[in-house]
Amino acid sequence: MVLLGLFATGAVLTGCANDVVDPAKTEIALRFDIEEKTDTKIESVECPSDIEVVAGARFSCTVTAKDGVEALAEIEILNEDADLKVLRLVNP
Repeated sequence: MVLLGLFATGAVLTGCANDVVDPAKTEIALRFDIEEKTDTKIESVECPSDIEVVAGARFSCTVTAKDGVEALAEIEILNEDADLKVLRLVNP
């Protein structure tokens, strides 16, 4: 199964935890959004835990589907509230 087949970029997530992006909130939001948009069951999502909240900064999370297919979700921090936008989901 191709994980990124139907994924529409531009999903906005919220992931704030003071001065760093909260990886747990980001992982939960990504899992829900990707499953909903692609009809693909997600095994895991792993995001870095040390991303400072800086508007315009980008980072990636690793997404693994239940069937083992991996993809990278490229995410941009939109503002100081750590609102996030998924720019794209690509197979590495």
